[in-house]
Amino acid sequence: MKRRQSSGIGLVGAVFLMVVVSLLSVGLSKVLESNALSRSYDTVSSRAFFAAESGAQLAVNRTVPPAGGGSCASRTFSFPESALLGCSASVTCSSMLVQGETYYTLTSTGQCGAGDIVAQRIVQVRVKP
Repeated sequence: MKRRQSSGIGLVGAVFLMVVVSLLSVGLSKVLESNALSRSYDTVSSRAFFAAESGAQLAVNRTVPPAGGGSCASRTFSFPESALLGCSASVTCSSMLVQGETYYTLTSTGQCGAGDIVAQRIVQVRVKP
């Protein structure tokens, strides 16, 4: 009786399968990490936009207040106790004369974030006093 030798394909197949599964899991973890980082950037970017928008609204109220007597000046706002914690808005004001009428252009730059994740958004508003 001739004895047949085993070629060991089962062990090779198992090792190959383990390598393929581990590569797939590493790839999937990289995709999930990328998605989480992307969401962080989106959140910080939205907060920066809202900070710029809030800064523009505050500056309009101080430049052209309902009671009168406002001035076109650069201002910086921080939001210490709100949903915009850690954000700030810097507003610059310029005036221009068009056909005898004065217009103010307020440019608000909102910035949020810390460390590697920082976003900056700009909102521009033109008002007539």
